[in-house]
Amino acid sequence: MLLRLGPLPTLVVSSANVAREVLQPQDHAFANRPALAIPRWLLYGCTDIAFAPHDAYWRGVRTIVVPHLLSPARVSAYRGVREEVAELVRKVEQQAHEGGVVVRSSDLLSGFAKDMNGRIVLGRFDSCCV
Repeated sequence: MLLRLGPLPTLVVSSANVAREVLQPQDHAFANRPALAIPRWLLYGCTDIAFAPHDAYWRGVRTIVVPHLLSPARVSAYRGVREEVAELVRKVEQQAHEGGVVVRSSDLLSGFAKDMNGRIVLGRFDSCCV
């Protein structure tokens, strides 16, 4: 099914088999990210790994960055961050169930920042990712 969401045509695929048929031969077309104005301005023309176009430059940067970011030591160092994010998500779910649609994100995010700072200051956080 083809929908038009504003100026963008959007393809809706409703089964895994059709998704496989569409995505496998067209993988390169779906791998790119949109070139947004703010990342282009803030991130030196979208040359960081999160916003760079999926091309030879991105593949080269990925081969340099991934071993450093996803090494076993680095992944285990971020365990405290994952725990705090899991707690934040749990609180969002709890507030959403209790209060309906409205969730006070400013209170939750300030509490998250305080908890993360507490982990860092009190030494319950590995020093390699500070």
